[in-house]
Amino acid sequence: MGRTYRLAIIGNGMICNAAHLPALAPLRDQGMVEVVGVADIRAQAARETAERYHVPAWYEDPQKMLDELKPDWVSICTPNRHHDWSIAALNAGAHVMCEKPLALTYREAAEMFAVAKAQGKLLFPCQSRRWSADMDFASDIVRKGLLGRLYFADLSFVRRFGIPTWGMFHMQKENGGGPFCDLGVHFLDSLLWMAGNPRVEAVSGKSFDVLAKKGENVLLSIKESGAYSGTFTPRPYQAAEFSVEDCAVGFMRLAGNFGVNFKFTWALNQPTGKHIILCGDEGGLDVEQTTLYQNVGHYQGETRLKYFDNRPYAERPFDAHYYMYEHVYRVLEGLEDPRVKPEETLNVVAAIEAYYRSAEENREVRTDELEGYPV
Repeated sequence: MGRTYRLAIIGNGMICNAAHLPALAPLRDQGMVEVVGVADIRAQAARETAERYHVPAWYEDPQKMLDELKPDWVSICTPNRHHDWSIAALNAGAHVMCEKPLALTYREAAEMFAVAKAQGKLLFPCQSRRWSADMDFASDIVRKGLLGRLYFADLSFVRRFGIPTWGMFHMQKENGGGPFCDLGVHFLDSLLWMAGNPRVEAVSGKSFDVLAKKGENVLLSIKESGAYSGTFTPRPYQAAEFSVEDCAVGFMRLAGNFGVNFKFTWALNQPTGKHIILCGDEGGLDVEQTTLYQNVGHYQGETRLKYFDNRPYAERPFDAHYYMYEHVYRVLEGLEDPRVKPEETLNVVAAIEAYYRSAEENREVRTDELEGYPV
């Protein structure tokens, strides 16, 4: 066994309680990680999280926790504005795992990686779907060349009425955006990773906030909103506070004559469902349906593929977080290289910023227009 890392968590909402702390249990049991503290601006959330997971210290002030506990490793589980606490943790001498999206602007993401490099610390974006069984399957198909050269993708994650109601995800000031930076960031990261990280050149997007404003007339599903294990200390939800998009749609252009349609929603009068469809010059793949489209001789063929997930955490909610934490531990021990690279995350963040600017300005936005973007 290697070093025992003293770990602290900033942000004690749903993802901390349902994903991060459960995923840390095997590392804690093996003496690889000691969770020394948790912090949240809501004292009740921090206190109850500490009691629930037997963490010795809780704080209402994350900076005080960093100053007093001096952790080796910090996980950032706050709403989407992750820049400030990630910088604070890095400057406090900790390695940082940061929930997605790493940042909402290219300039902020570049600064975060620069600070990590200057401090000699790891900054690891929690793009957890890279450890999901379906993405392992799809990336293997792509890398074996079964699709040939990719040139089009269709990405969709539709929640009919799955608005997060347990925290501040619906508030622009705290979260920065809605389903594009909540759901879309995973699908876009997965696509770019599988495709070899082609540069995002431009985004043309549209946002809507129609159904979320209907308040009590909308029947919401906590499970459909992503809280598979429920919530523990939810903040009261009020539809009147909703100030982000509930539906994000559009098109983006990638380098190499590559086009991408996207649709990500928390609320839309359309059946709940998701898909990643990849199209190349030798074949296509519907990841959700595990169907490979290829010509067989002179004939069109559709092959239903099958894969098995026999990994140890396959049946657990947020199973990918378990593998992600084990991977980061091995990275810190020098046993593996990071699966999520800075240049990949910067590409994703550029797409996020370009999408929100496009929706606001009602035009296509090129990534080379973004502040700090290398020209």
